[in-house]
Amino acid sequence: MSPRVAALVGCAAVALACGGSPTGPSVSAGRTARLTRTRFVAFGDSLTLGEVTAPISSTGVNKHVVVPAAAYPAVLQSQLQASYPSQASNISVLNQGKAGENIIDGVLRFDDVIEASRTDVLLYQEGINSLGNPGIEITTTLTRFMVQQAKDRDMRVFVGSMLPSPQGRQRSQNIARLEALNDLLRAMSVQEGVTYVDLYGGMLPQAEQLIGVDGLHPTEAGYRKIADIFFAAIRTELEER
Repeated sequence: MSPRVAALVGCAAVALACGGSPTGPSVSAGRTARLTRTRFVAFGDSLTLGEVTAPISSTGVNKHVVVPAAAYPAVLQSQLQASYPSQASNISVLNQGKAGENIIDGVLRFDDVIEASRTDVLLYQEGINSLGNPGIEITTTLTRFMVQQAKDRDMRVFVGSMLPSPQGRQRSQNIARLEALNDLLRAMSVQEGVTYVDLYGGMLPQAEQLIGVDGLHPTEAGYRKIADIFFAAIRTELEER
């Protein structure tokens, strides 16, 4: 671990101790659309890994199950391959989600993941497990650090916002803190010159259906929506003009 990573993680650890369609939009008629970059890595927590929540009794007990085919990276890869057929064999979206991960653990594994993946686009969506500890400011600082690491490798970076959270469910999140973190992530993305992907706004109108019974993990339809929103951002930023 580099001294810079160790210092950042050490500071954060102190704070922590205190406490759509699978095919996507169609290709424009009359031309063959192409992407400028085709190798993607999706980095994050269980919301990237593809956990869904299912009730297993009438007592309100829920079970988390990973459904790899439903995870947004798998859906997104299918969308991209279908929409850019001339590059389909070269398009990949590597799923590097890890269940239960907080932002500090994310920093600790990030460099190794990026080095091993040998990809040229980062799809980042992490931070929900760190809203309380270490908090939104440290979460944004550590996210910025990972974004800068990716930029140092000449990767294009897409930073996904936190998702909406319907209230009154087992793991419903504090809306004010969600929106505050999203505001910080949006500002950071502008400052770093990377693409902010507004998953929150895109999913909010249908949040009751797109977020599962626990109030945190997306339904399979929710993961398809996440893929749709990332797809639209990728098409805007990486499709050859």
